Formats: sequence, C-alpha cells, structure tokens
Amino acid sequence: MECNSNSGIGTELKLNVGMDPIDGIHLADIDFEVKIFSHKRTGSVTIGKDAAKKIDEDNYIVCVDTKLIGTGRYYMTFTAYIPDMDFPDGLRTEVVTVPVRGANISE
Repeated sequence: MECNSNSGIGTELKLNVGMDPIDGIHLADIDFEVKIFSHKRTGSVTIGKDAAKKIDEDNYIVCVDTKLIGTGRYYMTFTAYIPDMDFPDGLRTEVVTVPVRGANISE
C-alpha cells in the first residue's frame, strides 16, 4: 500500500487494496475488509468490500479521511476471508498488516 502524503490532518487518502490470485481466486471473488490506523493508535477506520470501489478483479480503492484517524505513521490491516473447505465454516481467514508508505500525517 502506498500513497505520497506527508500531509496534515484533514487530508483524504486514496489507497489501492490489491491481492494476487490465490489458487485462481481473485479479490473480487472473496469478502475482505481493511483497517487503517496510526502507529499512535488514536483512531482507526475499517472499510469493507462493499464500501470499496472495484478497479479490476484484483484491485479495489478505499478512501479515508485522516481526521478520523489522527496523526502519525499509517498502517493498513487487510483481512481476507478465502473459501477453503478444509475449515469447518468453509472459510480461511488471512490477516496481513503493512505500512502505508508515504503516509505520515502531522497536525
């Protein structure tokens, strides 16, 4: 995840959420959510697939208002619910947290 922002509170970020296909399954085929937060843990925003804009089968865009999160270095936790019949509920949960490169929000 990358943006080019060393901006202040009130900046609206537009972030790409992407995934390489897993066993032929594309991001468009699964349910997911992303949580964007600051290293200061002052706030967070969670956005589900239904609120993201589809770009193609493997990429979605999410938009975030930094006023809801606060200052600091930003991170994104991506949670994917992947169909897998080896699990009792038929879903395998994958969770990955990555820095949002370039997003360092100040006052």
